[in-house]
Amino acid sequence: MTQHRTIKVTVNGTGFAADYTVQTYGMIPHKNGVSIELAGVTSGQLENAAKFAAAHGISKAYLEHAAMVNELRPDIDNIACENFAHGSYVIEAAAAGVGVIVLEKPPVIWPGFSEGREADARTRKVESMKFLSEVLDAVRRAGSKLLYAEDFVYVDGVKGLVELLIEARKRDKGKVLYQRGVCAHQGSHAPAYDTPAKSGGGALFNKACHPLGPCLFLKQVEGLLRNGRPIRPLKVSANALQILKHQEPTAGEHFRVMQNVDDFGRITVVFEDHTVAEVIGHDLSISGIRNELSIITDFAQYDLRINPCNEIELFLPKSDAAGNLLLREKLPTPQGTSFPRPNQFHAHGYVSEMNDAVDCVLQNDRYPQSGAMMAWDTMAVLMAGYESADNGGGFVDVSEFCQGREFHANEMPDPHRFGAVFQRT
Repeated sequence: MTQHRTIKVTVNGTGFAADYTVQTYGMIPHKNGVSIELAGVTSGQLENAAKFAAAHGISKAYLEHAAMVNELRPDIDNIACENFAHGSYVIEAAAAGVGVIVLEKPPVIWPGFSEGREADARTRKVESMKFLSEVLDAVRRAGSKLLYAEDFVYVDGVKGLVELLIEARKRDKGKVLYQRGVCAHQGSHAPAYDTPAKSGGGALFNKACHPLGPCLFLKQVEGLLRNGRPIRPLKVSANALQILKHQEPTAGEHFRVMQNVDDFGRITVVFEDHTVAEVIGHDLSISGIRNELSIITDFAQYDLRINPCNEIELFLPKSDAAGNLLLREKLPTPQGTSFPRPNQFHAHGYVSEMNDAVDCVLQNDRYPQSGAMMAWDTMAVLMAGYESADNGGGFVDVSEFCQGREFHANEMPDPHRFGAVFQRT
């Protein structure tokens, strides 16, 4: 007889990320004898937490994160709140003995924001990495498992390319040469987004990070498959610009015009093996969200059109026929021709991501595919990107970080346990 197991889950935040997080837990693949209890939610405003709990069937609302994790002792704690609290909440969760800590992007923000300080970009980079080091050390000491929730890593298309890389290595191929990606929409609706002290930055920090994630991940996987050592970033060049702020007011009609953070970010990463990734994040997409990735290898070109994807085409002469259906994330109107994206939580990797967290609870020897090293390399590249942007876009060396911290095998991907999406002949 299968023994019943209840996995206790807590969530921090009541915004967009928290909403899709709790919905996703109801969509993960069925596991016999396992149930998931949404045990608690926390918010800086208890009223918001109470409303969110009532709407999503969560057992209890809390004002303080530490109080929640210490009382409930969850198996999984989802940190999906405003960015400024990410680091401290991870430390609190680790101290409470949480088994799996799911940390939304970005990993942390510069601690000087909360202290009301100003500093140049290099100082912000160094201090941010020091803070993240303290956060990761706390997780390691506690024996917790950190899942860095970069959903792009978990999309089926990335899983499929990992399968191809494994097969290509058998034929002395499998080199990822050039990667290019984009994440864009018309501006985050989160109130904290345009406040650096809460968000940590704009489009470079909060959008370019999405295609950056799988680019870093695939090079890690390639190196692990090739010689057992991940391939890491070496240097970074970037631009971070405010475009809409400097235009006539009419230019911003269809966008959220940011006043304090960048609405365009471009990052070029050169890896240790002299291969390249280029990613763009911006708040200038008038037609809804755009999530795309293209990879050129020594055996194939692999293009992921995550959203939009042209497998379905819809023409609506009038928008009211669609009612309140959201055909594609951030799509401002369904009228006219559009390319609907059914099951967006699956397509964007959220379900696979949370399934990884659950499997890490159920299997003691399993660790997140997107783990501590992913969080570390992502943060190093993003902060070096702002340093580069502040200095005219020249290259900034990141080897002091990417070679300066050792990671255990369980803090790296395991491509052979990532999962399969292709059939076999």
